[in-house]
Amino acid sequence: MVSFLRDKRLPLAVFVTTFLISCFGTYFSIPGLPVVYSALFDWVLIMTTFALGVGVISLVLYHGNRIVKKEKRYFMSYVVFVAIIIMTVACFYSSDARDLWYGNIYTALATAVLGFTSFVQYTALFRAFRVRNTDALIFAVAALMAIMLFAPIFEFISPLSTQIGNWIMEVPSSGTNKGIIIGVAIGTIALAIRSVTGKETGYMAE
Repeated sequence: MVSFLRDKRLPLAVFVTTFLISCFGTYFSIPGLPVVYSALFDWVLIMTTFALGVGVISLVLYHGNRIVKKEKRYFMSYVVFVAIIIMTVACFYSSDARDLWYGNIYTALATAVLGFTSFVQYTALFRAFRVRNTDALIFAVAALMAIMLFAPIFEFISPLSTQIGNWIMEVPSSGTNKGIIIGVAIGTIALAIRSVTGKETGYMAE
């Protein structure tokens, strides 16, 4: 039984079956197949919830181990436990309490972290403005125009800056993003074909 479960053909068969059911259930009208597809979707939700539960258990074990061993800055693990308890009680107590803790505390902290990462990005952008070649010059000019688009003071100084910024966002930037999306889609299709044919086995457990 154990050898059967460790056989690589089992996950391949599961993948191919679910993949074909999903494809045919989405693009073709086959009697009875939508019911199977809906059941598979429910199983995906169940497995996602189970994975979330495993993640919570792993988080508790990790921070509990840090507290027991009194590792460096282990007091922050107490903060994690307190936050988990407070949010759990708030979610079960009332929606108002949940919105209070989530909106007034978590959102504020997340905004602060986002502001810090934005500062790091701005410093990286400043370093990128050190033009050393033609590619860096094009990038610097495009980034400057995008900044001028989102900074109201430049629109007040010259409406032309807004028009140029809109053109960069709608034409070159939009075309580049669509090209990247098409490339990702082609790569995803190629990966799916390789997985169905058994040439891609990276997702299988050793």
